[in-house]
Amino acid sequence: MTTSARKATRVGKTGTVAKARGTGEGTGRARADAASQASRTRRKKGGTTASGLSKERIIAAAIEQIDRNGLMGFSLRDVARSLGVYPSAVYWHVATRDDLLASVVEATMADVAPEPGKLSWQDWLRELFSRCREVIRRHPNVAQLLGGHLVANASLSPGMIDRILTVLVAAGFKDDQIVDMYNVVIATMVGFSTLEFASMPTDDPAGWAAQLQEKVSSIRALEFPTLARYLPAMANRSFIVRWQNGIDAAMDSSFRAYVETAIAGMERALARD
Repeated sequence: MTTSARKATRVGKTGTVAKARGTGEGTGRARADAASQASRTRRKKGGTTASGLSKERIIAAAIEQIDRNGLMGFSLRDVARSLGVYPSAVYWHVATRDDLLASVVEATMADVAPEPGKLSWQDWLRELFSRCREVIRRHPNVAQLLGGHLVANASLSPGMIDRILTVLVAAGFKDDQIVDMYNVVIATMVGFSTLEFASMPTDDPAGWAAQLQEKVSSIRALEFPTLARYLPAMANRSFIVRWQNGIDAAMDSSFRAYVETAIAGMERALARD
């Protein structure tokens, strides 16, 4: 083979190798781009991964975990385990534990506020308060989020807030009263029920209840005469002197009294102006 022929052969081989290398690199880039696009698609809000995992499924699993284990025992790892996925899969859909807890509040409270315009403002509020109490009765461990954690504010529901404000304005409250009346509504909606359905002790609840019953029954009448007088009616039916929460000892009449007192106070505030 001549020198010219050998050079031509080397050039041909080099070109073939370069072409093959270029084709491989191009294919690799294409695959990487496709994978990146797929990842972005999976992370879209409300999207579903190839495994069928979605934010809605994660929220439902989180509610189930909180109902079963309480807020203190709640973790994203347990949620992931219940769904049969790795924790990293959950993080495709929720940024943090607090983000998921806010979504839990939003989901459980989604249908609490009735549609305005069909009831008097007083009856609308009664319905609102009753619906919220029923949600907390079904999910008592969520009550801790509503009443004691600002993380619940991240579940901001413009629709619910707008409905409350719409009802207050239609009732005739003036602009300088709206903020105070709104806060009264939220406190009434959440306050009583979060206390009524407060979590029971997890460490020997039966022993704790027996100990509290004994403590209540041993209150000395001579030292605390007024308390002793009303104690038979109050025992296990009143805040502080009870050993069961609203799941086993509902406080229906007290809830109604609380609601009616709040509404009567709002009516007086409206009449003053």
